[in-house]
Amino acid sequence: MNLYLFNPENDLAIAFGGENYTPPPAAQLIGKELSALPLWYADDDTTIYIPDKLPSDFLHTLAPLNLKISTVTPDRLDGAQVKQIHVWGWNRDLIKRLRLAGIDKTLLPSARQCDTIRELSHRKFSAEIGKYLRNRIDYPFPELPVELHTADEIRSFTEQSDRKILKAPWSGSGRGLYWNLYGYDTALAQWSNGVLQKQGMLMGEPVYDKISDWAMEFHSDGFEVKFAGYSSFLTDRHGAYKENRLASDAVLELELTYAVGFEIITAVKESLIDFFTERIAPYYTGYFGVDMMTYRDKRGNTLLHPFVELNLRMNMGMVARKLADRFLPPETEGRYRVDYYPKPGELHNDHVARLKTNPPRITDGKLLRGYLALTPVSPHSRYRASIEI
Repeated sequence: MNLYLFNPENDLAIAFGGENYTPPPAAQLIGKELSALPLWYADDDTTIYIPDKLPSDFLHTLAPLNLKISTVTPDRLDGAQVKQIHVWGWNRDLIKRLRLAGIDKTLLPSARQCDTIRELSHRKFSAEIGKYLRNRIDYPFPELPVELHTADEIRSFTEQSDRKILKAPWSGSGRGLYWNLYGYDTALAQWSNGVLQKQGMLMGEPVYDKISDWAMEFHSDGFEVKFAGYSSFLTDRHGAYKENRLASDAVLELELTYAVGFEIITAVKESLIDFFTERIAPYYTGYFGVDMMTYRDKRGNTLLHPFVELNLRMNMGMVARKLADRFLPPETEGRYRVDYYPKPGELHNDHVARLKTNPPRITDGKLLRGYLALTPVSPHSRYRASIEI
């Protein structure tokens, strides 16, 4: 059995750093309600781990897409012959739980590998990426993030004239951020002192005049890193992920080329492949991505910031890349989103309404137009992954 597992609490577990981690209720809920998400990025003839059987109406929806993927529930996992396992992200707590579930330890990263993955997931690694690119490519890259270890350093950094953003070393993508608008006030002092006590430091950098969010996706086979595609996505005003565009890689590359130029895109891509092959491939196998942005400098020029954040795990941008390549015709564009409704019934009502106003049209395993829920939606659901054209 080639097994896939969705563990979205990975970033929080990495921040925790050890075993016996208990995710907050929201993380547990999203892990349960979106457990079927690997259906859309797993390889054919593989198996998805889910806590409960998939509803019959959801399976009926999937039938025209000809997915060649099976599922397994906890009661049937015991004793199964797992030969390979793919997770959203690796952390010490997950490794312990998989061992207790009977997964052969030779299929899992060692404790040392896991600790190295945690170190590489630290936000200071983005500065190392930036330093490498600045030494290799002649381009007006943004300044490198700085490490802040004390309250005095944070005060000095945030009381400069231009706006700053502070980042916790380990946190969920788009999380653990503090947008400094008012200098070193009481709220900032309380937040930053808490992070210093738990994680020992903060990363600080300017706030850029962002135009759009991008990412480059990569894959490591344990020896070599290869480019896996582009991602174009949206975040909210706090920097948290909202949705991805679904479009062919050629379309996204053309748009990014129009914004900043093909030469810098190619130089960054090739340099990152070399850097990651040396620094990441020996310790990590799987997909990962680097968040980037286009922004305006003080002269109004559009530039590329190619080292915003490293996500050393499977990520929503790579899910979107797989969705567009597998399930959309080449010239079709759409949106992939993960959304949350706080009140029971609201999400289900929206789901029913979208099915009515924009039903999916599927031909030859491709979504030509319409709305499609990628995970089951019930009257009690709060989280949903979906695509819409």
